Amino acid sequence: MRSDRAPGSGLRAPAVLAFALLGGAAPVLAQAPDFSGTWTLDAEKSKVIATAGLTGLISAGAPKTLHITQPANGSLVIESQINEAHVRIYKPGRETSTPAGQGGAVTMTTKWEGRALVSEGAMKAPNGDTTTVKEVVTLSGDGKVLTIAVNTAAAEKAASTLVYTRITNVGPCESWPTPCKRAPG
Repeated sequence: MRSDRAPGSGLRAPAVLAFALLGGAAPVLAQAPDFSGTWTLDAEKSKVIATAGLTGLISAGAPKTLHITQPANGSLVIESQINEAHVRIYKPGRETSTPAGQGGAVTMTTKWEGRALVSEGAMKAPNGDTTTVKEVVTLSGDGKVLTIAVNTAAAEKAASTLVYTRITNVGPCESWPTPCKRAPG
């Protein structure tokens, strides 16, 4: 044992580093539930208002099916089978924009609030009208139910609660809205 150091002087940095790597990082990881997968709309449990939907993924209301990927960089990518050319990308701590309609766009800033992914911003229509939008994405404790609360406010306020259940079988690709083509065999 070295006697030229003050007692405990060499242990602070490793202890702080261990806390940051183990204890300090755990709450950040615990905040990010795994939203990835394929989800189907539960129409009976959902309240769908045409003007409070997932703009850019469908013209109004809610897509029947969502495909969600969650890359390691913390982003959330939501796609639908209706408008395959457009995706909604949520990047916590950053602003993103998605085309909506003929020349419109929805621009959102996303953050984590506990285990909920909260996005707030505005949808700007081609005619210049602006609608404020707030979306809150949550996952049930068992990971089987995805809920997206959408609130909009323009001339009138509107709110939808979109409830989706996780599915594991998406059927043969020939049955998809944009079917695959099997190579001759």
